[in-house]
Amino acid sequence: MVMSTEQKVGLFFLAALILLAVMIELVQDWRPFEDQYPYHARFESAVGLKVGDPVRVAGVDVGKVKNIAIDKLHVRVDFYVNLADSVREDSLAQIRQANMLGGTFLGLDFGSGESKILEPGSEVQTEGNSNIDQLLTNIDRNQERVLRPLGDMVEDSRKPLTDAITRLERIMTKIDEGEGTLGRLVNNPALYDEITAVSSKLNLLLSRLDDGQGTLGKLMNDPALYDNLNHTMINLAELSNQINSGQGTLGKLLVDDRLYEEATKTLSNLNSISDKVNQGEGTLGKLVNDNTLYDNASNSMSRINSIATKIDDGEGTLGRLVNEDDLYRDAKTTLHKVEKSVDGLSDTGPLSALGVVLGTLF
Repeated sequence: MVMSTEQKVGLFFLAALILLAVMIELVQDWRPFEDQYPYHARFESAVGLKVGDPVRVAGVDVGKVKNIAIDKLHVRVDFYVNLADSVREDSLAQIRQANMLGGTFLGLDFGSGESKILEPGSEVQTEGNSNIDQLLTNIDRNQERVLRPLGDMVEDSRKPLTDAITRLERIMTKIDEGEGTLGRLVNNPALYDEITAVSSKLNLLLSRLDDGQGTLGKLMNDPALYDNLNHTMINLAELSNQINSGQGTLGKLLVDDRLYEEATKTLSNLNSISDKVNQGEGTLGKLVNDNTLYDNASNSMSRINSIATKIDDGEGTLGRLVNEDDLYRDAKTTLHKVEKSVDGLSDTGPLSALGVVLGTLF
């Protein structure tokens, strides 16, 4: 089959594109005019890192990863840097995440300024790295440990929580329907009016207090109260000092020991008198301890009662005087006769008066 000119041109361009792709793949890391200083590092894991990933110092690209291989029980990562002073003896290498989508790079720190430049071809110290895979693995390991007690706690508290929610719903329903004190407070508009009225009265009262009206307002605003109270406290302090120093009657009573001595003597005398009275000494002692007085008084009262009984019964002269009316009538008649005799004395002489009196009486 004979190929046409168009087919030959198409095959030429296709072959040229394939050759160009192969050359780009082969020479992408070939940089003849760029200095490369090789180093290597050992990691326990190099998850996500691949050949061609950048090597960065403080986020700046300074090289690339050349090879990743297993070396005994570690992962050896060979890389190069473009700057001779990028790696120092105490620099640390770490595999880091470029973003949350999984991009990684080999990160280097500056190291200390006092340390020497690490010779090319040497091994760089590493620092443990945390990647997404390890983080997920740790979460899976701790999930059971953390979530199981939480689940058990939720399961145990499910019924009490359900009951509490049910009760709360009942309470809210009652409140919404206006049942109980709280329901009335929430639904009754009269409460708002009462609170408003109380608030108005309270504001009025506070205004009056602030203006100094009334007794309480004067107490709060009148400085004379403070002055009087301060003066009273000063007087009390002076009075206390005078009492403590023994001045005045009260001070002497509190400070002078003679009061105590005299009171002690008085108590001693009272005890002595009490002992004498208890022993029957003296008049008071005999009155307290001798039964004769009681017997005599009892006999006297009996006699007085007997005499009073006889008088009340009209016995004897005194009884008749008390109970019979004849004596009263005779005395009244005699007094009338005496009055008539006295009236007649002024009109007669002495002998006639004597005769009249004798005649009147007899």
